[in-house]
Amino acid sequence: MLPEMLESAELFKDIAIADFGRMLACINPETTSAKKGEIILLAGDKPQHVGIVLTGQVHIFRDDHDGNRLLFSIAGPGQAFAGALCCAGVSESPVTVMATTDSTFMLLDFLRILHTCPNSCTFHPTLMRNMLRLVVSYNLQLQNQIAIVSLKSVRAKVMRYLESFIPSQGRNITIPFNRENMANFLGVERSALSHELARMKKDGLIEYRKNSFIVKNH
Repeated sequence: MLPEMLESAELFKDIAIADFGRMLACINPETTSAKKGEIILLAGDKPQHVGIVLTGQVHIFRDDHDGNRLLFSIAGPGQAFAGALCCAGVSESPVTVMATTDSTFMLLDFLRILHTCPNSCTFHPTLMRNMLRLVVSYNLQLQNQIAIVSLKSVRAKVMRYLESFIPSQGRNITIPFNRENMANFLGVERSALSHELARMKKDGLIEYRKNSFIVKNH
């Protein structure tokens, strides 16, 4: 049952289902669970494991000294977290990873992913290539977020964020955030975001319902 649950996991892309048993025996993952609100990785702790969400959802965020939260990403079933931190070899995580629903996930020792085993398993090069792809993807997302947060106006942040989805989704967009999460990602107050979305709709720039948006040509 477990290999089927992991078939869509980003880290295991292009690895044959027939190899899953040997792969899991080789990398020896730990499967665990967390209740809603439970911390999986606390900012300041040393990251040692790459996590894969099996069920539920986790948020990756950082709180500043004033209690303001900046949300970096959300990971759902099949998605990985903390891989870039492990790859960077940081001694203290700059972010916190928290379960936002009752969740189950798999923890993999990063060193077992990074280094091939004495058996020279055929899946290891694919596993390492997928790990590199995840790290590069995360860094590109982080660069995009930095560019968005650095913009001065709420409207500019919203438009830059929504337009980042156009290459993959066109102008009919579904974002992964609710309003609170979207505000935390953009680094703005939720009320300010709601007011600006309403103004943008009135000005004919966008249409929206919950987390679905239409970006108008302008």
